[in-house]
Amino acid sequence: MLFGNKKTYVIDYETLADPRIADFVSFGLMQGKLLLPEPERPSDKGGNDHARRRAWETIERLKAVPGVTVKLDKALLKKDALLAAVRKHKATLVTGDPELKAAAGAGNAVTTHEIHNLFRPTYLPGTELKVRIAKKGKESDEGIGYLEGGIKVVVAGASNAVGQEIDVVIQGGLDTDVGRVVFAKPRFAEVK
Repeated sequence: MLFGNKKTYVIDYETLADPRIADFVSFGLMQGKLLLPEPERPSDKGGNDHARRRAWETIERLKAVPGVTVKLDKALLKKDALLAAVRKHKATLVTGDPELKAAAGAGNAVTTHEIHNLFRPTYLPGTELKVRIAKKGKESDEGIGYLEGGIKVVVAGASNAVGQEIDVVIQGGLDTDVGRVVFAKPRFAEVK
């Protein structure tokens, strides 16, 4: 089990610089010890310290999460030391890097993309829902709408419904590099 009670987690630097990881941990789904890389403190002179500044903001937020203890280690900035810590502490690696996940071994790591996908709504064929048609599609009869989370919906036969909210039936979906696209048709035969 990746997320159990009172486990040890290792988070890599790039993931630590993403403030969403603090949001995720604050939900209480991860409890126990967090082993984190300790980056240099950002300088007051500005410069190119944006990632370090974000990492330190995340560290401070993580320290305030109930049920979590934070341990910082400069050595964890290096990939080899990070992977060694995962093995030594029988920890779960939380990373945004699929290659780092593969290096940690099966069952020892999870990517932030995988976590995100767990909470992404699934729209199965036959699901009925309402969609506001925002614009015409590439094909002459298509209407385009959007669901929560920016999921694009291509509705066949809805080009005349721009600006209207219509009932649709999901026909299928497709994952693309830019996100999920769902294909639908109007629930009722005629769209006015």
